[in-house]
Amino acid sequence: MTQIAKVLLKSTSGDEFSCSVHYERSSGLVMLPARVDSLVDASTALGERHVLMLLEDGYQYPLIREEGPTYRVDRASVAKRGWLQEARMAVKTPSKDQRLQYGRLAHTLSAAATIGSVTYLSGARVWNLTTIGNGACLFLMAGVLFVVGAVLSKGDK
Repeated sequence: MTQIAKVLLKSTSGDEFSCSVHYERSSGLVMLPARVDSLVDASTALGERHVLMLLEDGYQYPLIREEGPTYRVDRASVAKRGWLQEARMAVKTPSKDQRLQYGRLAHTLSAAATIGSVTYLSGARVWNLTTIGNGACLFLMAGVLFVVGAVLSKGDK
């Protein structure tokens, strides 16, 4: 069954071009539109290197030219990672968007710790050293989380 898929063309000149293509999932064949095929031929003629990638389910699969505007999806060269490996990578080497989301979470937790500190101290019947220490720890945690959130939300460095 033929479906419409998205293909990304990247060249060494810095150009990025995306387009919709006919994709025969059962055979793994992609049929490029004539204008994209002419761009590929033109970049090859100019001596530029390029790569064509099929975007599917969050993965980028390289395309290998068969003949003319027909390409074959090379699924063997893309190793899908398991859920645990993806989770480990999200914590160990987060993307820019993930760092931004982690920063937002830290800011939210900072606000919750500030509110918790104020609520804890205002609701205490007796103020003693333990109560003040607990309130101070919550307030200190709010400050640390705020700074962590500010660093993570910085974006591009």
